[in-house]
Amino acid sequence: MNNMEEKTVSKTEGVVQNTPPVQASTTVSGAVSTQPVQPKIPGKPTLAQPKATPVEEGVNLIPAMTEEEKVSVKTKNTLNVGSILSLIALATIAIGIVGFNILSKTQLNSKKADLARIEGTVKSKMDKIVANNAIVDRAILYSEVKENSFSHKKIIEFFNSIGARIGSVSFKSIDISETLEFELSGSTVNLEQTAKLWYLFGVHENIDTINLESVSKSENGATFSFKGVLNIKNFTNE
Repeated sequence: MNNMEEKTVSKTEGVVQNTPPVQASTTVSGAVSTQPVQPKIPGKPTLAQPKATPVEEGVNLIPAMTEEEKVSVKTKNTLNVGSILSLIALATIAIGIVGFNILSKTQLNSKKADLARIEGTVKSKMDKIVANNAIVDRAILYSEVKENSFSHKKIIEFFNSIGARIGSVSFKSIDISETLEFELSGSTVNLEQTAKLWYLFGVHENIDTINLESVSKSENGATFSFKGVLNIKNFTNE
């Protein structure tokens, strides 16, 4: 019994010792409250402190890249850089071509202007040459015409002078061509005078050739007809 009492007492003392001290509190009515003061337990939040939530580590849902995927991404990046460099090179070439075309067009326009100026100068000189040639051609033509022209008056005076030397010679018609070929017809008092006329025509320097085409005798005298070629040097116009 005594042992059981001792154990009871010790338990009671232990309870008393573990019992927190009573803290008196004053209420509104002035009564004293005998509620026990709660001890602070380390690590346990009080009513004034919010409860700290534990920090949980995130779970990575994206799987790690394999070596092949890394090589593929690196290759794609290299290809993208190569494409950009290719575009820059193409753009540079295009700009160079456009600049070359512009420069070529400018040079071509300059050459065209120079060519047009040269063509104008050449055309002007050609016009002068053509005009000079026309003048020269006219001068040559005038010289040729003058050289080949003859005086009908001188020819008629020549035939009359030959007839006057014989006497009693009458010329009926005289036909002269541009080449100084002539046909002459007329009459004399007798055949002897016709023969003299033929002789004088044949020996004179103004006549190159002479032919007696016809002759006849009648009661009134003799008629004749001559054909020949005159020498133009002695009948040219001065």
